[in-house]
Amino acid sequence: MTELKLPIDISVVIPVHNVGDYLEECLSSLHCQSLKTAEFIVINDGSTDHCAEICNKYAQLDKRFIVVHQECQGTLMARKRAFALARGKWCTCVDGDDYLPFDSVLEAEVNLANKHDVDILRFDMNAFSEDENAIKSYLNFRKEWIGSLETPLRIIQEIFANGTVGWGMADKIYRTSVVKKAIAELEEVTLICGTDAYQFFLICFYSNTFRSVKTEPLYSYRLGTGISNGVVNIKKFASQSQILNIPKYLISFLKTQGKYEEYSQTIQKLTTRLIGQTVSRFHKLSVEESFNAFDYLFCNPEIKLNVLVALHKLYSADPALLARKVTKSCLPQPKKRRIKKIGIFFPRLHNGGVQRVISMQAPLLREHGFKIVLFTEELTDNDYSSTKNFPIVLLPRRGDPKRFEALENALADNEIDLVIYHAASSPELLFDLLTVKLNKIFFSICRHEITTQFLVLNKTYFAQFVHTHKLADSIVVLNSMEQFYYCSHGINATYIPNPLVRPTARNEFPSHEFSNQLTSSGDKFLSASVNNPSHILWVARLDNDQKNYKEALEILRIVCNSELNVICHVVGAGEKESDAEWVKKFISLNNLQNKIVYEGFSENPGSFLEIADIQLITSTFECFPMSLVEAKTYGVPTVLYEMPYLELLKDRKGYISVPRHDVAGAAEVICELLRNNDRRKQLALEAKSSINNFIASNPSHIDGWLDLIHSLENGQLSQPLPVNQDFINFVDSTISYCQEGINRHREEILRYQNLSKQYQEENNQLHAKIKSHQEELLYHRERIEQLNLLRKSEYDARMIERYAVCRDFVTKLCPLGTNRYVLIKKIAQVIYGLIKRGCQRERTRSSCDIGSIGGG
Repeated sequence: MTELKLPIDISVVIPVHNVGDYLEECLSSLHCQSLKTAEFIVINDGSTDHCAEICNKYAQLDKRFIVVHQECQGTLMARKRAFALARGKWCTCVDGDDYLPFDSVLEAEVNLANKHDVDILRFDMNAFSEDENAIKSYLNFRKEWIGSLETPLRIIQEIFANGTVGWGMADKIYRTSVVKKAIAELEEVTLICGTDAYQFFLICFYSNTFRSVKTEPLYSYRLGTGISNGVVNIKKFASQSQILNIPKYLISFLKTQGKYEEYSQTIQKLTTRLIGQTVSRFHKLSVEESFNAFDYLFCNPEIKLNVLVALHKLYSADPALLARKVTKSCLPQPKKRRIKKIGIFFPRLHNGGVQRVISMQAPLLREHGFKIVLFTEELTDNDYSSTKNFPIVLLPRRGDPKRFEALENALADNEIDLVIYHAASSPELLFDLLTVKLNKIFFSICRHEITTQFLVLNKTYFAQFVHTHKLADSIVVLNSMEQFYYCSHGINATYIPNPLVRPTARNEFPSHEFSNQLTSSGDKFLSASVNNPSHILWVARLDNDQKNYKEALEILRIVCNSELNVICHVVGAGEKESDAEWVKKFISLNNLQNKIVYEGFSENPGSFLEIADIQLITSTFECFPMSLVEAKTYGVPTVLYEMPYLELLKDRKGYISVPRHDVAGAAEVICELLRNNDRRKQLALEAKSSINNFIASNPSHIDGWLDLIHSLENGQLSQPLPVNQDFINFVDSTISYCQEGINRHREEILRYQNLSKQYQEENNQLHAKIKSHQEELLYHRERIEQLNLLRKSEYDARMIERYAVCRDFVTKLCPLGTNRYVLIKKIAQVIYGLIKRGCQRERTRSSCDIGSIGGG
């Protein structure tokens, strides 16, 4: 007799790959199911452990098992093949490392599916792990929600955009006919992680009804073993990062269906969620494991900007950590090509030395055939006039997520081949660099800072920038000390001085320099006695951390009080209007309106240098100060704070240095120079000789950049020196000692602040006690006064009573008008006197007793 085949109520899909430790428990829970009208489709996806033997064992044990062995193609293709074989009205999924919690689970699922008759039905499940945080995290993703959704758009919006329900496949029952439509649209790709999101999206697209109901747990989900959870390592991450391709697959599918516009916002939100998961996994990797992992983040170039936004959100507070993770990655390298268009970046184009360099650099590069585009974050009416002759791209300020897209679009629209980045210590440096490099454009950093300046500012994070600088195609420094520092880190650093501007012929000294025959307007060394005032120039940004403009004003005040015939010019502007107001107020309060002139910002300091006798520089640190270049060019002696590392000062000519912050010493040197024309003439000659020698022995700014650009074009950058570990250790040790000193200093300040707070509290308590005693004393004094009044009234009553008694006795014994009355009256007066004196003594004694109580 032929055995009748029962119709299949539910098909269970089980993809298996190297889960031998858990597979026995999984398949056993299926074998024990009481429902006979079920089928278990097991796809052994190229397992290399003993999974194949276990699968075959259960296929022989239970005819409901259908086992297929295939080469490893990933979970996506394994499920696709299983769903294609499914014959049940309903279908569901079980992963090979999970299991069904009791024997009648499938009966319950079929009854639920038939009762609600929806395309997708979600039931309850439990998750288990030794890590309680992992359980909480998963349940937060899954969401406890009861309700119904209708129409594909609504279902997809709530699940993939709003996260109302998790997109896991295992806790749901599906109408098999719907699933078969969906899997037909799956891309033939190897996808191990994120398969649930991809498959479930397509299933939802073909579903009209979704319902989530409250049930007993019908599935046991094991956390910590699958590819999507557990400990993150580089091998896992390579597979996990493939979920970033899912938006690409979904967009392609939606476009073929003519539905992309309708679902575009949901796709954007889903993309953000997938990127967030992937970047979070990347963050958990160690620095050593991250070198290749960073490249995996950009497996889908179409969403690279979204990835950068997520990285910025996570690493904006510590970009050095991200830079370390990127250092050995395979960032896209620019192709060998001719560089024609150059983008030059700095956050602003006004008020500062870097801005002045850019205002000269851009025209020089244009003169040599390059097309120049300026990139900045702000535009003002005070920008250097020469910068207004170039195309300018206004970027969103740092921290704005729209900056990445704006920068990428500007690079493409202007066909930029090279970016020269003048903000080497900007918090946005790393993220701007990655944006440029991911577009296969050359990136060169021009560093205007010096390494030691951060120590001066009590900041020791400067070494962190080294990791970012290693990612650039080149780094340009402004002195040999910086070049050696970066070369010791294995970075290809090039020394190129800033542009040097020569004065026009009319400003050159005549052949008979400093001849007494010069007119007063042309002789800066004419004696002040002929009513020709001496001019002192200070030109810089009004910044008190680096430029020390308040110290400069104090130096000028001392000079003005010592020298009668002198005029001081303060040239520069600050970041805030309050800086200029402070300067004006200082001049006014010290009654120096006729001695110190605040000139404000000027693009042409040469007009002041033409009349200057001495220039004062009070910067604590500089790298290549343009003000010093111009002072030497115009033959103006300079008094400045010590900066022996400057290339411009190494010949020790044309200047006098004093210790940093030595206000009195700087003022004294200036006064001595004002009184000594010969010494000033000597320094002026040395200054001009010094700058001429410097120009002759150093590459020009434009020649240096032309050589560097040529090397970039041909990929012929010289190999950096081997890493000098001894020097790096020396620097690191110095930094650590400085950091310890800074920390101790901060701890000491904190300790004194705590002591001050403690003393203040004790002082407040003491004052409270004093106030309390004062209030108590006042109370006792008021009480004494009340008692005194009470005693007085008692005495008066007693006195009247005694007087009345005496009077009644006398009048009865001695009637008025008798001789006895006259005699007894005299006796009564004596007795009354005795009584009165006794009462007075008693009152005095009582007052003394009360006073002694109040005083105690």
